[in-house]
Amino acid sequence: MVERFTHGPLLWVSITEPTNEETHHIMQELNVPPTLMADLSGPVPKSSATVIDRVLKITLDFPIVKRTDINHPHEIKFLIAKNYLITVQYEDIGAVETFKREFEIFTDLHKNEAKKMTGAHLFFSLMKELYENASTKLDYIESRFSDIENGIFKGHEKEMVFEISTISKRVIAFRQILTAHHDVLHKAKPCFEDVFKHRDTTHELDRLHAQYLHVVRRTTALAETLDELRDTNLALLTTKQNEIMKIFTILAFITFPLTLFTSMFGMNTTTTPIIGREGDFWIILGIMIIVSITFFVYFKYKKWI
Repeated sequence: MVERFTHGPLLWVSITEPTNEETHHIMQELNVPPTLMADLSGPVPKSSATVIDRVLKITLDFPIVKRTDINHPHEIKFLIAKNYLITVQYEDIGAVETFKREFEIFTDLHKNEAKKMTGAHLFFSLMKELYENASTKLDYIESRFSDIENGIFKGHEKEMVFEISTISKRVIAFRQILTAHHDVLHKAKPCFEDVFKHRDTTHELDRLHAQYLHVVRRTTALAETLDELRDTNLALLTTKQNEIMKIFTILAFITFPLTLFTSMFGMNTTTTPIIGREGDFWIILGIMIIVSITFFVYFKYKKWI
């Protein structure tokens, strides 16, 4: 599907799930170098930045949080020239749809600058929306931390192991995807300077890189917080397991001599003491109770229970 948005002489072409016919038509209409259009029919597992014939091509992946297929991020290809911006995506992306709805506001804000604007300005504005959307996804992850913390201190440590692992997987994937942006933005800087030769373009790229670093720092901070939650949960879980093991050990230590004591009186002998006397059952039971109480008092004295 191809959508077009215009702002004075500037054109934005948004392509979703492109066909070969659509990409060929756009290539001929805007005189895009064929080399840059070669891989538009499907996503490629690599972020990159290159420039050919004063057209800059940038490929970036953007993380997914709520879906299950987090290892298959959104990919967007940007073809940036002085008079147009082409974006290619392979599924609907919320941030891009939001930018489409706000495009009229964008044009109103830059109404007096229409003749000076280039595809780079559109690219920076769209990337700002994409990074803001990424930050919103981090807000969702952060909100899950409160649920995890409550679960940990309400005694649901076992259930939180799975929950922490699930969130950790999403944070790791989020950070890995964003890490590739650093090299791409760094490599794209001289390309922007070469193609557009405007000082404000460099400033815009610096501001975009600062916004990117802000998202990365937030991701790192969330990863560190998650590690602390995992350590806390593991410590409480280990403590609870140790308490259970201690109780079973004490019970075994108490019941073993009692079992040995009763088995001795079960031997088929002719001179077994106590057996045969009046009230022998109650005597044996009393001895067992006294031994149990003695062990209990001793453990209590040692503060083992």
